[in-house]
Amino acid sequence: MALEEVPVGQAADGRGLVLFVPTIADPSAPTAAELTAGTVKALTYSLVPDGFRHETTENTITTGRYTLKQVLELAGTVTDTLEVQYVSNSTTPTPAETSLTEGATGFIVHRLGIPNETEPAASQKVDVIPIRAGVQRKVAPTANTELQKVQKLFVSGAVHRDVAIVA
Repeated sequence: MALEEVPVGQAADGRGLVLFVPTIADPSAPTAAELTAGTVKALTYSLVPDGFRHETTENTITTGRYTLKQVLELAGTVTDTLEVQYVSNSTTPTPAETSLTEGATGFIVHRLGIPNETEPAASQKVDVIPIRAGVQRKVAPTANTELQKVQKLFVSGAVHRDVAIVA
């Protein structure tokens, strides 16, 4: 057997985009126009380095069979959670502070692997997460840090993973 080839990876730096999109007609097929509309807010650079925390948990159903010593597993429900942490500025509020007000509804669109400055376009893959914004909570200030807020974004519908943007 030949030695396995090492696949080439891709740097994450500068290759992520997080948008707040108030309206998407079909979350399984967002359009380029919807993702570039004037109401869309880019949140990427409001977020602190570890400030986009989208977690997915696939729950397990355990089952068995008559006299079988082995416990079997089946895929169960999926739970998505989303929390964001961002810089805060009381003089000039950040896009995250102004768009993610408590109770705001819409979609978080997350794109990876394409330079941040590249406008969303047809055939790019994105995750579309319907949300309702929770309370903006202040993070306790510490020396040599920026003021920050953390916020739970309640997942309010089906999450669409790796869907292609349509023209």
